[in-house]
Amino acid sequence: MRLSFNKIASALVLLAGILFFLSCERDVPYGPTDIDCNDCYTTRPEWGPLNVVMTINAEKPYVPLVVYRGDFNDNNIEYVDTSYWADYWVDVPVDKEYSIVAKYKRGDKIIKVVDVSKLKVKYTSSDCQEPCYYFSGGYLDVRLRD
Repeated sequence: MRLSFNKIASALVLLAGILFFLSCERDVPYGPTDIDCNDCYTTRPEWGPLNVVMTINAEKPYVPLVVYRGDFNDNNIEYVDTSYWADYWVDVPVDKEYSIVAKYKRGDKIIKVVDVSKLKVKYTSSDCQEPCYYFSGGYLDVRLRD
């Protein structure tokens, strides 16, 4: 059985389109109502993780970033760093909104990518074997959308 070039090309374009749309989705480990009881705390945490995903590749091997408490226009800097990894974590005080600004260089231009999320601590007395606190939110996506 011979497949024509057009059929193969169409299948590859379809596959590339599907992979493109799947790659743009944020890989948040749990939905807004899902709880991983292994990640629960018996005492209320005062600090928690912000998880940031960014574009790291051969052209952009590192990304300077600034984490702001609240709106980045208010200039309340919480943390300044440079990430060499596509998946970046930083611990911050909970129950606050955070903005992140990642700076990418493309030729002579600087491209700033911004995202905002609130890191909350929630409580459950019925979803796990024991009552516990867990984190909600705190996922920021500052990947480039080429």
